[in-house]
Amino acid sequence: MTSADDTPVPRFADRLRLDGRGFIVVGAGLGMGRQTAHALAQQGARVLCVDIDGERATEVAAEVGGIACVADGRERADVNRIVEQAIAEFGALNGVVDIVGMARWSRLVDTSDEEREWVFGMVFDHAFLLAQVAGAAMSESGGGTMVFVASISGVRTAPFHAAYGAAKAALLSLVRTAALELAPRKIRVNAVVPGAVNTPRMQAMAAARGEVNAPVDTRLTPLAKLAETSDLASAILFLSSDLAGQITGQALAVDGGALQTLYDTETLGGSMGLTL
Repeated sequence: MTSADDTPVPRFADRLRLDGRGFIVVGAGLGMGRQTAHALAQQGARVLCVDIDGERATEVAAEVGGIACVADGRERADVNRIVEQAIAEFGALNGVVDIVGMARWSRLVDTSDEEREWVFGMVFDHAFLLAQVAGAAMSESGGGTMVFVASISGVRTAPFHAAYGAAKAALLSLVRTAALELAPRKIRVNAVVPGAVNTPRMQAMAAARGEVNAPVDTRLTPLAKLAETSDLASAILFLSSDLAGQITGQALAVDGGALQTLYDTETLGGSMGLTL
């Protein structure tokens, strides 16, 4: 201590530890989900690795010493089963990370009802169900954390992403509301907000267009590089840990500075073969 400050100094590295805590990672099979499962497990968490693809769930669970769970987070019965399995395996549920989310590119006027409903199912519905069911379970466990993956498309204008941007905006609203309602139960709720991320899916899209090492034009990102899935996992780990113990209801941008720029709609749409 100093003569002016006798406040105890904690071991900050210990606040990152998650030893013995039970976590659910929904969408753990690849990309951000796989990296997040590794990040949590490396800090001592026990992880239920949930994926709609059984092979992916099993492989990731084996990698991190976790438990595989095959389920569709858009179905209430499956979400109930996910949470029940986590509590049965771990004794309590201390944390949830929801990675799931996919987009379809189209102009607003061309978006069909089927596309809109599919996007909201893939982006919002599972998050709503998980916040409900896991929120109740974590209340009984003495609290915990939830982290959802949003998008800069839910924060600002989302050309060619009308349904996706609206669904991500709804997700961010859900995070704020859940943070407020669940705070008395000692549950923190936050989101990470990625821009362009070098995911396996983005790589596959680039390959389909005949491009090599260019899933998204980096002119859209001031740092001139795509985020890696491990960058998002790092932010999720922080928000899930006691280092973020006073943070709730927040949206942490992990976007290389993209939110500080204006969209170049020609560049953005051109990569998908779309124009305004």
